[in-house]
Amino acid sequence: MRTLVLVSLGLLTLGQTTPGRAETLRWKCDYTLIASPKGLAAEAFSLEFALDTATKKAVIIGNAGMSDVAAVGGNQGITFQEKLASGAIQTTTIANDGSSVHSRHTIIGRAVVPSQYYGKCQ
Repeated sequence: MRTLVLVSLGLLTLGQTTPGRAETLRWKCDYTLIASPKGLAAEAFSLEFALDTATKKAVIIGNAGMSDVAAVGGNQGITFQEKLASGAIQTTTIANDGSSVHSRHTIIGRAVVPSQYYGKCQ
């Protein structure tokens, strides 16, 4: 996992790829715990992310289909941000060791409905 994240981060931060070596990097994330205004609870939830090393484009793949996301790399991990039509943002951070948090800042009607999921990615 660490090698995969570091390779993807290098490609994002340097903006370079090796000719003929473009690939799609993927992370499958499984979450088992949710924090919300109701408290902490066990909840199974999965997401997948894909990053094209040639175009630097990333997508989130979930139960509602696929959407474009922004990828932000650093020396400790990678973060994906999804901008929603409502103006809200969903953020997923994956650390080099695979630990992950997925934060949803959802707006339903006039109410903000926050939640965070905790899990692991590979």
